[in-house]
Amino acid sequence: MEVYQILLISIIGGLTFLFIAFSFISGQVFFKASFSRRKGDEHFAENEIPEDKKTPNRIWYFSNELEEIEMKSFDNLKLKAYFLNNNSHKLAILIHGYRGRYYSLVSQARIFFENGYDVLCINNRAHDTSEGKYFSMGPKETKDTLGWINLMIKRNPNYEIALFGVSMGGHIAMMSASQTNLPVNVKCIAEDCGYASLKNMLYEAAKANKVAFPRYVVWLGNLYAKVFHHFNFSDSTENAFKNLKLPILLIHGEDDTYVAYANLAKNASYVPEGVYKEVVTFKGANHNKSILQYEKYQKTVNDFVNKLIK
Repeated sequence: MEVYQILLISIIGGLTFLFIAFSFISGQVFFKASFSRRKGDEHFAENEIPEDKKTPNRIWYFSNELEEIEMKSFDNLKLKAYFLNNNSHKLAILIHGYRGRYYSLVSQARIFFENGYDVLCINNRAHDTSEGKYFSMGPKETKDTLGWINLMIKRNPNYEIALFGVSMGGHIAMMSASQTNLPVNVKCIAEDCGYASLKNMLYEAAKANKVAFPRYVVWLGNLYAKVFHHFNFSDSTENAFKNLKLPILLIHGEDDTYVAYANLAKNASYVPEGVYKEVVTFKGANHNKSILQYEKYQKTVNDFVNKLIK
């Protein structure tokens, strides 16, 4: 073999190695940036903006006696949730959004509690007091939610359950409500500003953060997630809703640019014919801000669940 051929093979081999190494590192960086526990998570509460602790619904929530409940996940993590007992046969399970925590939904918790519900606010894996270094924005949390449902039914077999989620929690709630092994105790689902597709949500986030070659980087992240964390980005309501049988309430702020308002139309269009659905929009509301129009929000949620759970 000629010297120039050896040199050419060496250059090609070196470039191939560098490309593979770059791709691996890019996928790893994207994954960790998207799915890691929030930095300083254990100290979040003490570093919160003081005004956030003084909202009326936050004060109301923590004036109640909360029971901490622990559950082992399917992959052996200790997950925690916080229970408000209203001595009811009705239960609302509330699922928070991206890097939120159980008390991110205190306003929604109050709506359900004052409507006669027991309320369980969960901490998703790798959030707040629940264990885990990484979360999955849907695939693993769907299994966790089914675990919480089954745990609460063991506590009270007569529970009639409403699932409720916001943003990432909305996506998780929609995916959970579409599982074929969902207990019959779950009677309805309500979601606020949930994304239709995990892969598309990650792509839009990468674009918004000016990541170079966003589709390729998301593809690399997906490959990294498959190989090292045993899930992928294929979660979508388009596929999941083929199994949906529960009545569903879809809420979205019309000015939402984080989980784009277009997700509402997609989610609504995927609901099978014959399944009861309500679609409610909030004019002027940005991401996760529909709740600020509290009276309309409260009426929307209560009118929906009261038709289905007595």
